Amino acid sequence: MEKMSTCPLCSSSKLKSKPFGYRYKNRWLGGRECKDCGIIFIDPQPSAQEITEMYSKEYFEGDFRCGHAGSYFSDDSLNRLVDTSLLERIRHYRQSGKFLEVGCAGGAFLSAAKKIGYDVHGVEYSEVAAKFARATFNLEVVTGDIHAANFPAETFDVIFMGDVLEHLPDPIATLKEINRITALGGLLVILVPTQTNTLFSRLGFVIYRALGKNAIVHLPPYHLFEYRSASLEILLCRCGFRSFRKSESLLPPNEITLRGTLMQRIGKKLFQYPNYLVTALFGAFGDRVELYATKQTHLPL
Repeated sequence: MEKMSTCPLCSSSKLKSKPFGYRYKNRWLGGRECKDCGIIFIDPQPSAQEITEMYSKEYFEGDFRCGHAGSYFSDDSLNRLVDTSLLERIRHYRQSGKFLEVGCAGGAFLSAAKKIGYDVHGVEYSEVAAKFARATFNLEVVTGDIHAANFPAETFDVIFMGDVLEHLPDPIATLKEINRITALGGLLVILVPTQTNTLFSRLGFVIYRALGKNAIVHLPPYHLFEYRSASLEILLCRCGFRSFRKSESLLPPNEITLRGTLMQRIGKKLFQYPNYLVTALFGAFGDRVELYATKQTHLPL
């Protein structure tokens, strides 16, 4: 795969390297950042075939939700995935209607939405997870991406994407399709990890760059993009949405998953305590954003 010459979000040619990346299938997939919009992405990116291979059954039996290890298919994991407070926040803005979850995995959250009255539908890239959702929760789940689902225009009142956006190779195309199938004024809710936004990551980039080294992510390249609040706003605006509520949060220190070298694990653990306090007090430097937006305009076909 060739390296990108322009930013995949804003098309700027002002790109710079970031001191991190993945060693994957005998090649280096390094971090890059756009100086104009601030999006961080890996470059080159894995092929479509490699992306399909990454989301096998083993993915859902490991780190299927950012920062949370364990098997998706266990009863304990299914119970943890149903965030009732999140559902209440969504219902505060849209009490009923057609509800689509993009990347619904095995359907636990979608099933909970159905129980409180939404007319629910799902899209899931993994055939293993989609089958589980249909068999376990009796849900209508399409296997594939949002384009393969081919929903009619302006079908949905609520669309939810939890820990999905960072995995998508073409977020603009995805959100433009979401715009097409969302009713005017409809609600889009996005949860996305912002792991390069934390104090530990920011300081780590400074240190690694000063040393002329790269931090190696000890995972397959699941996260094709690393978002921060500003780049999310640019993406939404470009795709016909306007955000009206946004909040940052941070995993409690006792819940983080530690990887990498001993020094990296110690550093991340130590920084998580003051970072957790800063994020709780000021809503900054979080490792996750929860964002609510409405569809403002129809995009040209």
